[in-house]
Amino acid sequence: MRKIKANGLKSRALRQMTALIILVMVLMVALFYGIMCSRTVNNQAKSQQKSLSNLESNLKTYFEEVDSIAKNANYNYYLQNYLAMMLEKESSYTEPSVGKNMRAYEMSSRAFSDTLLSRSDVSSIMVFGRKKVFLNKSVYSYRNVVMDYSGLEWYAKAIENPNDMIITGPNQHRFFDTEDKMISLSRQIQDYEDGTFLGVILINLNLNKIIEICDSFQENTAGSLAIINHEGETIYLKNGSDEIDVSKSDMEDLSAKLVKHNESSFRMKLSGTEYLVTENLMETAGWYIVNLVPYSWILEELWKSSLLIVIAVIGTLIVTLLFLERILTNVIKPLKKLERHMSRVNLENFNEQVSIVSDDEIGHLAGNFNDMLERIENLKEQVVEEQEDKRKYELQALQAQINPHFLYNTLDSIIWMAETNDSNIVPMTEALAKLFRISLNRGNEEILLKKEIEHVRNYLIIQSMRYADKFIFDIQVAEEVEKCKVIKLILQPIVENCIYHGIKKKRGTGHIVIRAFLDGQNLVIQVEDDGCGMSSEMCQKMVSYEVKPENISGSGIGVKNVNERIQLRFGKDYGLSYQSEEGKGTTVTYILPYCVEGVENEKNNV
Repeated sequence: MRKIKANGLKSRALRQMTALIILVMVLMVALFYGIMCSRTVNNQAKSQQKSLSNLESNLKTYFEEVDSIAKNANYNYYLQNYLAMMLEKESSYTEPSVGKNMRAYEMSSRAFSDTLLSRSDVSSIMVFGRKKVFLNKSVYSYRNVVMDYSGLEWYAKAIENPNDMIITGPNQHRFFDTEDKMISLSRQIQDYEDGTFLGVILINLNLNKIIEICDSFQENTAGSLAIINHEGETIYLKNGSDEIDVSKSDMEDLSAKLVKHNESSFRMKLSGTEYLVTENLMETAGWYIVNLVPYSWILEELWKSSLLIVIAVIGTLIVTLLFLERILTNVIKPLKKLERHMSRVNLENFNEQVSIVSDDEIGHLAGNFNDMLERIENLKEQVVEEQEDKRKYELQALQAQINPHFLYNTLDSIIWMAETNDSNIVPMTEALAKLFRISLNRGNEEILLKKEIEHVRNYLIIQSMRYADKFIFDIQVAEEVEKCKVIKLILQPIVENCIYHGIKKKRGTGHIVIRAFLDGQNLVIQVEDDGCGMSSEMCQKMVSYEVKPENISGSGIGVKNVNERIQLRFGKDYGLSYQSEEGKGTTVTYILPYCVEGVENEKNNV
């Protein structure tokens, strides 16, 4: 691009448009990345969740198949008879092959032996009574251990849930001469006629079939696949890549998180790597089936796509700025010509007219400039008239604040106090003197806020003495606004309204609160009373000057006076606002600019 003048309109516009375009593009790329990142993670979580659900279904089918062996014990005629006889003799030791138990034992034992031989995943089938082992078919050597089976988890749960299969493990049984870990499936055996207890069948499974099922699913999933029981023990763990190093110690941390977490997928850092963890609870076994995928894997393709988008955005930005520079050049040219022509207009040359050569915004600007020149003379006269009106408003404000009626009543009260030797005569006279003293203010139009507050405090002191027990007042002024510059005599008309049209009409003692504080760059003054209040419609009329003076005993002039004086001095953004509720009171809020510069010395403001 060509060199651009540093401080020109074109330069500023180009910089601002460049910043805006870059900001918009950055936001769009960030928004796109955020949405795509969230969508990619959600899709990955849904895919893994579906895979885990299928794995859970296969495991559940496998356990239901094994459970069918245990269920058959409830319908095996020989086993039922054998167990019934063994329960009767459980208190005294009897060999299972003796007497009439012989055939029942052999038939029961044969059925379990066939199952043990036909299934490589079944390592033992045992039937327990209340105190003894009634039947044992196992690939392991059996230890005749005397123990209380009721304290073992698989036995106790089978007793508590007589109609359910119970899955526990991995277990190491003390009654086997092996350290192999097994998954145990137990179920209570009941008499098929009356449902009474006959024993508990325990089928121990090695992990070969479970590992086979999990391996087939792990090949189709990304990351690591793990199964953890409710005690935090790892039943299965396999990492899908050498890049992943999830260990059994990590499973302990993960198990603690799974118990507390309610969501099916969440983020977790293990061994310094952040993973997307997807879990599925297998309720029949109380197992957590968990898939862990590194976040970097999920976002890898997204990063590549985002890089291409960033390159495309940068290219688009460069082309856009080139075209934008050319467009701005064409726009600025006629403005430059207009600027040179307008620079010849000065205080001595208001008759210089700008030639209009186009019917676009620049042509309209030239026409408006010509109209402005024609109106300047009229505006000069209007400014003079407004200044005169301003003086009139200020004079009218002084007359409204200290009206003869108030002065007469105050002096009459002072005479009455003098005749009765009332001790309040000195404070009232002093307050009246200060009231006049501050009102005069040596002709200055502006006054320190603390002096204006002192003026209204003296007024309230006088009125509180005149209307004893009719109202109390409280003045709260923040220290940082005491030296703020305000227009003099703007509080008394509003306070007068509070007394005569709010408190005076109320039964009992009223309360007037005056607050002044800083809000940003504005000085806020609030005058609040708990008098009779007024309707919201009346509040609007008070500020819009629609209330006729006779309707409110002349107070409308005071409100109008104060508001117009503020707006004449500071602009339409400042002035008064009313908030009121009938029967509860009225709050008048002043909004004034916060200004401490140019205030005369405090001694000169008295």
